[in-house]
Amino acid sequence: MFTQEGKKNYFIMLTAAAISAYIVVCTLGQTVHHEKEQQKHEAAAAQEMRPICTVREHEGKLAVYRYGETEPYMTMDVRVSMLPSDDRDRFTEGVDLYNETELKRLIEDYSD
Repeated sequence: MFTQEGKKNYFIMLTAAAISAYIVVCTLGQTVHHEKEQQKHEAAAAQEMRPICTVREHEGKLAVYRYGETEPYMTMDVRVSMLPSDDRDRFTEGVDLYNETELKRLIEDYSD
């Protein structure tokens, strides 16, 4: 049926096919893993780009609004009318802050 040489060639081809299949499966697994990691990083980057809060004028004073909320969660005892015109304009539009450090710095800068 098969000669000794034919059997040898058959097992060489079978081994080569098995090794190739193993390489393909490992490569696909790494590709899927890499894509998932990239999606996680993109989601984290998008999260970091979103402001945590906005500071703007509310009833004549500076107020801090959490991201996406319409009611302030903190009102500062700073009258907007007493600020320089550039600051008044900024706080009329709203100043987005991206982390707690920025918020603390702003509060310190405008506190008495």
